Amino acid sequence: MTGSVSLRGLAAGAALSLCLAGPALADGMAKFEKLIKPQLPEGSLTYKSGKGLGDNGFVLEGVVVTPPPDTPSGKTEPIAIKKLSVEDFDFTAFEKQTPPTFAKVRVEGIAISDKPAEGVDLKQMAGIDKINADFQLDYRLEPERKTLTLNKLEIDLSGLARLELSMILDGVSADIAGDTDAAMNDAKLRTATFVFEDRSILGKIVPAIAQMQGGDAAATLLIAKTMMAPLRVGQGPKAQAAFDAIESFVDDYKKPKGPLKVTFNPPDKVSASALSSAASADEVIKTLGLDVSYSGTVPHPVAPAKK
Repeated sequence: MTGSVSLRGLAAGAALSLCLAGPALADGMAKFEKLIKPQLPEGSLTYKSGKGLGDNGFVLEGVVVTPPPDTPSGKTEPIAIKKLSVEDFDFTAFEKQTPPTFAKVRVEGIAISDKPAEGVDLKQMAGIDKINADFQLDYRLEPERKTLTLNKLEIDLSGLARLELSMILDGVSADIAGDTDAAMNDAKLRTATFVFEDRSILGKIVPAIAQMQGGDAAATLLIAKTMMAPLRVGQGPKAQAAFDAIESFVDDYKKPKGPLKVTFNPPDKVSASALSSAASADEVIKTLGLDVSYSGTVPHPVAPAKK
């Protein structure tokens, strides 16, 4: 009798413990449905299935995002997404209505039509029937160190292009997330890398721009180079090398010889407001520790500085 009472007591205690611990043990899907989903405009997000991915993650499949009718870009079409994976997310901060200090998100199979917004016709402009895209975001803010690490921000436009950005900023806190002036003054760049890999998009866009201007691609490139020429006059070797890389990349728009890569390694941490005072390309490059590289780079003629 005593043994059975003890067992019943233990069972009741275990059940009570599980009930009390329930909210803390809820998986990422339950947190999404409780905290995020109710704040979305009605009908803006639907999905066929969803499941938790650990304590702070979830996966949605068969997703359809419908922008609100008052979106700034005008009338937009619903966007179908094959899979949305949130591998890690700061639900605690979100619940407190403060900026999440970390997030790791992957969006796969974003289907964008040839008319993504009112007045935009990609097929007419550049012969693009539709765009399939993937998106990744991975960042972490360390409030005690005031350091924001963007491990990856990537947009992959299948068959067209890939853009990737990573960087580390110091002097960043949750308090300045919505304060543009504070961000300009306090946030300082430690390092950054930007990569643009062209797969065919330049070969479509350059002729499209030329057609809109009533000319051909060669004339359009000549105009762009003519506008860039004054910026090169009187600049030093590093600035000239950067311009050479950019011009060579554009020259090869039909079939680039690899990606265009821009790296920033400033000798001293630099803020956006401090950078705005730079008076020349040389000063910008020196301040940012900027390097532009492209495997197909060839030297371009530079007009002599006026005396």
